[in-house]
Amino acid sequence: MIRKLPIDQLLPGMHVVDLHRRWLEHSFWRQKFTVRDAEQIARLVEEGIVEVSIDTDKGIDLPPVEPPPIIRSDEVERHFVTRLERLKAKPATVSLGEERRRSARLIGEASGTVAELMLAARAGHDVDAARLEPIVGKMIESVLRNPDALAPLARLKRQDAYATEHAVATAALIIALGRHLELPEAELEKLALGTMVKDIGQSALDARLITKPGMLSQAEYTVVQSHVEEGLAVLQATVRLAETSVAVVLEHHERYNGCGYPYRMAGDEISLAGRMAAIVDTYDAMTSVRPYRPAIAPSLALRQLYDQGGSQFDPELVAAFVRTIGVYPVGTLVLLESGHLAVVEELHHDNILSPVVRVIFHAGRRQYVAPVLVDLSRAVGNHYGQIVRAETFERWGLSPLRWQPA
Repeated sequence: MIRKLPIDQLLPGMHVVDLHRRWLEHSFWRQKFTVRDAEQIARLVEEGIVEVSIDTDKGIDLPPVEPPPIIRSDEVERHFVTRLERLKAKPATVSLGEERRRSARLIGEASGTVAELMLAARAGHDVDAARLEPIVGKMIESVLRNPDALAPLARLKRQDAYATEHAVATAALIIALGRHLELPEAELEKLALGTMVKDIGQSALDARLITKPGMLSQAEYTVVQSHVEEGLAVLQATVRLAETSVAVVLEHHERYNGCGYPYRMAGDEISLAGRMAAIVDTYDAMTSVRPYRPAIAPSLALRQLYDQGGSQFDPELVAAFVRTIGVYPVGTLVLLESGHLAVVEELHHDNILSPVVRVIFHAGRRQYVAPVLVDLSRAVGNHYGQIVRAETFERWGLSPLRWQPA
């Protein structure tokens, strides 16, 4: 039986089927779940959930006599004390500008190491993936300090270094997504390492095939698909990867509806790591310039991923990914209601439709304006209105590198 309850009557063991809030208004990536403990209930309270619907056939119902309020209050109080201790233990945050400067150096170091591993694979030498472990550790620290620095900067690639910089960008994205899902740091390390080496098998392929501007023939496509198992064979010859890392390498081209490769796995047959890797790999490829098409605006890429949730991708993970990087990710060019163009500078993760932007250009007059920082979430002091749509730098002849947040 389905029954609606106020949040203060929710108990561990109850099976929630509706949070009565739109998915963009909270950070719970599952809409249906069995409540584990009082800490999870406290998180719902923090997210502003005021009522839920439960299925009493799949979980417990209200007991005849409700527990004394003091017990539930103590549980919530203990949760907040524990949460405060966790917050105190987190790495100190730094400014976005400082973190971006650190990230630029880190991206260069990571790309260089991945390039060396790919050259080793191409030459038939040992591929020492363990060299990436300290770099992955630095990437995780960067995302924990400021999640809006590394991934947006890594999206801006040199066309002649796509393979290595794509590896770094997808690792940054999967760390950010895993952090949003509250995965343990050890699991983030395995996810990131797998993502960094997932395309190592492409080193064995003809470079002209990878960069071909036109459509691939069926025979060519079959050859390209072989890079998945080829990559794992190259890696396992010299290093024993963790199960999570192997899953990323093998499953990042699998699709939720079973139409992917190499094993045509579907749904929950694909590991969580594989389903996460499929999303970040596709998003970064879509938002990058490729020989056969221009880059797609980040918000448009997110819309396409969201539309493919349930078919190509796990819909709950897609929703979590959108909340992770925002509907308008940092560095996105947007058109405001005033007719001005602005670059997204900083996200409000509790209000992802109204970020902080830097106004730089008037679209109607097609001329630059004195840059001004505007917080779109503020009712007072915003004379530019809200975001109408995302734009591309190329359409307006603007440099994405020049106007990235600093």
